[in-house]
Parts: sequence; C-alpha cells; structure tokens
Amino acid sequence: MILNQTQEKIIVALDGFDLDDTISFLENCPKVEWVKVGLELFTKEGPEVINILKKMNKRIFLDLKFFDIPNTMGSTCYQVAKLGVDIISVHASAGSKALKVSKEASLKGSRELNLKPPKIIGVTVLTSFSSLDLKTDFNIETVVDDLVLSLAELSYKSGLDGCVCSPLELKKLRLIYNDDFQLITPGIRLENNTKDDQQRIMTPDQALLNGASKLVIGRSITQSKEPNKSFLDICRIIN
Repeated sequence: MILNQTQEKIIVALDGFDLDDTISFLENCPKVEWVKVGLELFTKEGPEVINILKKMNKRIFLDLKFFDIPNTMGSTCYQVAKLGVDIISVHASAGSKALKVSKEASLKGSRELNLKPPKIIGVTVLTSFSSLDLKTDFNIETVVDDLVLSLAELSYKSGLDGCVCSPLELKKLRLIYNDDFQLITPGIRLENNTKDDQQRIMTPDQALLNGASKLVIGRSITQSKEPNKSFLDICRIIN
C-alpha cells in the first residue's frame, strides 16, 4: 500500500477534544483524512463541528451509536444524513426494524440535499465488554464472539453497510462477508500502549491482516507528544 491508501485506513478518534483542540490537532496533522466525532465532542460543539470538519475536507465517522425505537432512530438518521457525514453508527441490538428504517431514512435525507449517502454501520459488542461482563451484568451466557457474529449477521440482513467489531472477531467475520461489508475496528493499540478501558485489542498491522476495513485509533495518536509523527509512524507500520 502507498501512503495515501494507508491514511485512508485510519480513522482518528477526536475523543476528549473541543472545537479548538480539533482544529489545532488537524492543522498539525495535515495527512489525517478520516476523523471520528463521538458523543463527547458532538455534545460539546453540536453540528457546527461537522460543518468545520467538512470545510477542512475531512471525512467524518459520526459515532453516536444510536439506539432507540425504530421511529426515533429513523428520524435521527434522516437528519444526520443531511449533515453530510460519511459514516453513522447505530447499535445493532436495536433490532432489524430499527436498522432497516435507519438505513432507508439516511438515504432519503441525503437524497433530498443531493449528498452522497452515508454508510450505516451496526455496533455489535463494545470493546470494553468481555464474556464475563456479559454474564455478570446482563445474565447473557453467550460468549462475546458468538454475540458479535449474531449482531453482524443482523446488520447485514437489515441492509447495513458494515459493523463495528473488536479486532478479535475480524477473522471469523471476514470469512463470511466480502470487502463490501465494512468491518470498522476500535481497540487498536501499539505494542507499548496500555489497554485503558479496552478489553479486546490488537496492533494495527495485525488488525488489517485479519480483515479490518478501517481502524479507529485515538489515544495512541492524540495523546502522543508528537501526534503527527505517531500518525505517520502508524501509517508506515501498516504499509
């Protein structure tokens, strides 16, 4: 892969940033193409942060993990699609009706403004959860791997464009789904990084070899003393 191709594989999570932090970071890391806007940044700054990122020619993964009744999820995805983001996350566990409605509504919203429709991605099991957590907190006896596969299948059958999974489930999922079904992977850590609150992690080169479409990487880059160097180093690692 050439550098531009590797840059396209990395989504930098802007977690912990406000608008000023975001602008400063991206000005210092001009090669970053994809960014993730999560709950914290979107709650702080609202849709204006999306407008500014678009003006900076960044591609946007809006990771708000919508989970509600079908009507609410559909109405929300309809409105969010009009912002012109590239990827929207929804919880796959909201069920097939909610997932189908979300996808259809996003197409309608983007079509009304003549925008490219966003990819709708189903969140399977958060990378902070282990099988023990599922059993202890929710009395779910199913192991994480099996639950991820089940929710990925639900996402696929509901017409979504992919799913969010940990790196540990990538191999099994990629054997089932071709590259058109995106596997977006958080829980990426460099070998010398701490796990923080992530339970199911992997290095970036291993995750891509196992079938990831894109890697969501935050602290390894954003909390580095030299963020631009760290980003380019990761690009070289996966190249």
